[in-house]
Amino acid sequence: MITRRRFLEGSSLAALAAMSGVRSFAAGAGTGPLGLPIGVQLYTVRDVAAKDLAGTLAKLQAIGYREVETAGFYGKSGQEMRKILADHGMTAPSAHSSMGEIQKNMQKLVDDAAAVGAKYFVCAFPALPGNKPMSASIAKDITLDDWKWNAEQLNKLGEMAKKAGLQAGYHNHNMEFRKFDGVTAFDHLLKLTDPKLVTIELDLGWVVTAGLDPAKYIKQHADRISLLHVKDVRKDAVLAVDEIKAQTVEVGRGKIDWQSVFAACDPKHLKHYFVEQENFTGPTVDAVRASFEYLSTLKS
Repeated sequence: MITRRRFLEGSSLAALAAMSGVRSFAAGAGTGPLGLPIGVQLYTVRDVAAKDLAGTLAKLQAIGYREVETAGFYGKSGQEMRKILADHGMTAPSAHSSMGEIQKNMQKLVDDAAAVGAKYFVCAFPALPGNKPMSASIAKDITLDDWKWNAEQLNKLGEMAKKAGLQAGYHNHNMEFRKFDGVTAFDHLLKLTDPKLVTIELDLGWVVTAGLDPAKYIKQHADRISLLHVKDVRKDAVLAVDEIKAQTVEVGRGKIDWQSVFAACDPKHLKHYFVEQENFTGPTVDAVRASFEYLSTLKS
């Protein structure tokens, strides 16, 4: 039986979609491949969210998104951000921060992630030991010993996150797949991090940019992967592991075979995935709408 409240909520959402000129997928509650909600990394819409967070969330809600991954709280506290998301029918099961920021404020960032309602707190980018300054050439400068140091910091983060009821994680770029005398940095990172403390959020766009088969890589490490960044790359993308250069497009418009990717996933371990994009030819909200609609067609 449809209650008056549900009817009004549905009517309001439909009206918002009409006013925004977007297609609403509210009836499907944003479910995509593997029966999981289609999430979005808010970094993707950072340009508009920084100007109008509530308005941007309303547009994402109208598209059908119900889960987001945070990359900062736009000057809000974790509790405030959680309420704003709830007001738009959304949750944030995962929160991002860089290793550099984690080194400065590890406990506070873990507490903020817990306050926003996250279950995962993910390190989005490595740092160099000894407070060495980062540079644009980080992909060439970082050494295998530096990766060992990052693994040690991730284990520390994992211990702290566990005490707060969170699971720590690590998100890759392409530079993690650079080899050092036959040793792949990412394999080294996996070996040195405690699987009980540190899970992996595999960014598929960067895996492909490194020249690897994402479906094959998922199968090899399915037991370590809890989260995915669903990111597509241009069909003519340049492959590299020593330069961080985004070459992204809307999901389904690039070179990744998404059917094979999701077929390779282990539903027992994979808990969430988030659309992410860095390059745009039009409005960012239009881009995440296109990705959502494509993923909706893969719904099993």
